[in-house]
Amino acid sequence: MRLEIGTFPVHDVVFGRQTRWHQGILEVNREALLNEIARDPRIKSADIQLARPGESVRITKVRDVLEPRVKVSGPGVPYPGVCGRAVEIVGTGRTHRLQGVTVVESADVEMYEGYDAAVEIFLDMSGPAQHLTPFGSMLNLCLVAEPDRSISIYDQNDAIHAAALLISDRLGETVRNLEPAQLETFELGDVDPSLPRVVYIWCIRSSEHYSHSLYAHWTAIYGFTRLTPPWLLHPNEVLDGAISNGSPYHGPMATSWVYVNNPVLLSLYKAHGKHLNFLGVINIRTRWTSQMEKDVVSKQAAKLAYMIKAQGAIITWDSGGNDFMETIRTVQACEKLGIKTVFLTGEEPPSSGGPPLLEPLPEANAIVSTGTRFFTSFTTQSPASYDSRRCPQLTATTRLVSPISSRPVRCRIAQSSSPNRAFASSAIARISFSAIDG
Repeated sequence: MRLEIGTFPVHDVVFGRQTRWHQGILEVNREALLNEIARDPRIKSADIQLARPGESVRITKVRDVLEPRVKVSGPGVPYPGVCGRAVEIVGTGRTHRLQGVTVVESADVEMYEGYDAAVEIFLDMSGPAQHLTPFGSMLNLCLVAEPDRSISIYDQNDAIHAAALLISDRLGETVRNLEPAQLETFELGDVDPSLPRVVYIWCIRSSEHYSHSLYAHWTAIYGFTRLTPPWLLHPNEVLDGAISNGSPYHGPMATSWVYVNNPVLLSLYKAHGKHLNFLGVINIRTRWTSQMEKDVVSKQAAKLAYMIKAQGAIITWDSGGNDFMETIRTVQACEKLGIKTVFLTGEEPPSSGGPPLLEPLPEANAIVSTGTRFFTSFTTQSPASYDSRRCPQLTATTRLVSPISSRPVRCRIAQSSSPNRAFASSAIARISFSAIDG
């Protein structure tokens, strides 16, 4: 599979009479977009607001963050399978992307009826939390939507996400017929057979366990959010949006933007042919009900890795204690088949009461910490010398895209919920030197 990704940098966003990209300026016809969104009777009201880096703004109730894209050639569409979108296999042809701008989906609607469905994620455009995610440094077009509350929770979620995708699609279309400033080619070509053969095993929570639904809104693989056997994906499918849709339980980094810019996958691609032979991506859906189910899925994932002759595996996960069992048992199953593993994991703060390793198996002997996972509670108290005019304190308000006031407030701030390229490089180095030699 050969995929070209063309990048168009966005240096500024302005609202105007048309929607177009020109020399780094993205002009957006807000009224035209809102009129299109209003055609869906499931949307009661909607607004589009712009949040810039450095502004005294908090974006609350964040459900997903999308990177605007368009398929220029090749089958499929960006973010396939969700909201009734086509399900052709993506990962070939050419895709154009807008860099430096996002579409933020914001709505006070739970993801499904059940436990852990609340949407509590926020993004700050200034203050101490601004740079805890990449989005604090980007231009964020925020869709603030209110659905018809009389319809099912599934339809409410589908309508909100469909509206966000509509905006993303329209923005992506602005660069369909233009030549990109940067063009990257992704292809797993033939490499030196002596290089260690490495697979990326990515564990992603499913919403089925708590929602009791096969279709609950959550992170999707080609539109599937349910519990499924492991998937074997070409890396290009991931880069082209096969995995999408935010899941706010996981923190602000569990979003479509992060999935298509997955730093572990990109680091493995960069090392392909130089330090290792990148074989592909195995995706596991986690949060099965019984230990037997967890063991079956873990062993099947390891079997897949063995069948493609993997010698090493980098394993990541995205969720809580229940999901840890499938993940750590996958480490164990791979090691028992002779596949060397590196486990990238976050840690829990002491205040959480939970250890970072719920089952410290002896096979998990190469672990890279990505720091404190998800959220750490703290109070934004200001010292006497603190100048609130230069860096306002943080507080949530009733507005979804809101100004930041100067009142101290207890906040939950993301420390690190996704491994970055430095962590990925550490894991790749371990695999490269040990996969063959043991």
